Amino acid sequence: MELTVLVYNIWDGGDGRLDALASVIGSQEPDVVALLEATSESASALAGELGLELAFGQSNSIFNLHVAWLSRLPVRRAQNHRLPALAKTLLEIDLDGTRLFATHLTSRHEEHAHPRDGEIRAILDVLGSYDEPHLLVGDFNALQPDDPIGAPPPGIEKRGEAAPGAARVVLPPLATAGYADCFRALHRYEPGFTYPARAPWLRLDYVFASPAMTAGLRECDVVTTNEARKASDHLPVVARFS
Repeated sequence: MELTVLVYNIWDGGDGRLDALASVIGSQEPDVVALLEATSESASALAGELGLELAFGQSNSIFNLHVAWLSRLPVRRAQNHRLPALAKTLLEIDLDGTRLFATHLTSRHEEHAHPRDGEIRAILDVLGSYDEPHLLVGDFNALQPDDPIGAPPPGIEKRGEAAPGAARVVLPPLATAGYADCFRALHRYEPGFTYPARAPWLRLDYVFASPAMTAGLRECDVVTTNEARKASDHLPVVARFS
């Protein structure tokens, strides 16, 4: 089947920006949307405005921010893997045999309790039990080992994996397990920065595909419209499969 997936960190629940967020989402005509930093209210409002089915994943977040899927296609089953190792959660939906997983790895404010490399191990433990075609998408707050970084705005310090000489250990286990970084598979030399939206210099938002899904990958791009630059602090990523 044809499948268009949009991944979007809507920034602190999206309060006051729901119309703009809905416009950005709608402009890409997605079949499914992974929302990060959603609240139950904002996820419900966006689902209603866009006419999409909602699957909501309550998270462990100390900031009351959660994960949700919006879908134009019938959701056969939804399961929220609210694992103790995760700062937030891993939300799964089943679209007639195609499994989609959305997550949001820890921010620096929660990393002391939920190291990102431990989160990835816990997620791979779940994904390892699935033979069906599947995707893992979200805001990973981590960098690929060979990815460039841009120049941060004045006064912003390079932290974490963006710091000079820092080891980038969070994402490589996904490649080892056979998952393709969809954007990088199609855009070898483009930076693909997604954060912060108004002046992006880091790529934090990803679509990872299992081998069976990778075979159908057709497009994967960052949405860089003026509207997207204003609607959230992250730019969304859209991927199309057939």
